[in-house]
Amino acid sequence: MWKYITNRILFAILTLAIISFFVFVLTSISPNNPVLKKSTDEFLAAKNSGSQVTLNEILMKNEAIYGFRYSTKVGSELVPGAKIPVVVRFFIYIGNFFKGEFGPYIKADQNLVLSQYKNIPELFFIPLKTTLIVTVPSLFASMALGLTLGIVSGYKRGKLFDNFTNVFVLIFISVPSFVVAPIAIAVALKLGITPKIPRYGGDATITYSEYILAYLPPITVMTLSSLAAFAISSRNVVITVLTSNYVLIAKTKGLSQKQIFFKYVARNISIPLFGLIFGSLLGLLSGSIIIERFWDINGTSQVITDAFSTGEIYVIMFSTIIFTSIGLLAAIIVDVAYAILDPKITYTTKSKRNYTIFFKNWLLRRKLIRERFPKTKGVANAA
Repeated sequence: MWKYITNRILFAILTLAIISFFVFVLTSISPNNPVLKKSTDEFLAAKNSGSQVTLNEILMKNEAIYGFRYSTKVGSELVPGAKIPVVVRFFIYIGNFFKGEFGPYIKADQNLVLSQYKNIPELFFIPLKTTLIVTVPSLFASMALGLTLGIVSGYKRGKLFDNFTNVFVLIFISVPSFVVAPIAIAVALKLGITPKIPRYGGDATITYSEYILAYLPPITVMTLSSLAAFAISSRNVVITVLTSNYVLIAKTKGLSQKQIFFKYVARNISIPLFGLIFGSLLGLLSGSIIIERFWDINGTSQVITDAFSTGEIYVIMFSTIIFTSIGLLAAIIVDVAYAILDPKITYTTKSKRNYTIFFKNWLLRRKLIRERFPKTKGVANAA
């Protein structure tokens, strides 16, 4: 088990490195260049004030400041040098990341909302609290509602309730959040609920109950969009367990439905449930972009989308590393939880397939084919 966990951690580190590298390279070559935009704004301001400085001079200086160029310091002046290659910049960034230097938010001083954050971790984690206020209740609500619908549907397979649940789940799988969200806002307005999430404490006229009510529509939309996985998975597990031989034997021994549920059904549901919980949480965190846009929630998703639209490479890299690390760690935890919940699951440290032997056999097969069916270079004369 420990060897398996060690291998998984090493592969997770490799996966994180590959993903980070490609995101860094793709962001670097994207047309969105915040340094150029910042330099252009500074150039226009300098031109209006009568300065003779050129755009290229300002751009080179800013690229040196933000780590896009080599630079040397002559006295108090920063002299820009040659551009740093993208690959070299990536390794410099990773080295600085482990030192706790996450890079600057390039255009933070031009955004009144973002200027309040001192560094990128604050820019990421402080709005994350607001995102979690929506996603965590949605996760627990979708899990409770989805498991209830799935278990009852499994016990009432083929009946009216099962058919109704299947249609209900299918609707919310098919209809995207950006269609459900305006409907939820319209219903909330009819009920007197504000369509915009207020900042608690920022407005003296907003009471605590109104603050809580304002979060109900987005939480409801996210719950309905994510309960399908729990409902479908639990229904399939219940049907599989109830039609298995050991449950039929348990019934012949006189076990009640309650005993069968807690001894067999609940145990089998708990195994895939761990994988669904982590997957759903990551899905809700990444899928909250639409919800935060509709309800004007100042969460992490808005920070990330703004960073991608403006090319803020250091914000993009920080969020990529954090979310990817959470996903990879969750996958390892789920695998270990499977082995704990079901002792029949065993893990091996090596693959049973030997790719070296496979490659050698492929070469041998190619050689035999060439010897058996040699290619003719010309056609022999019949004369």
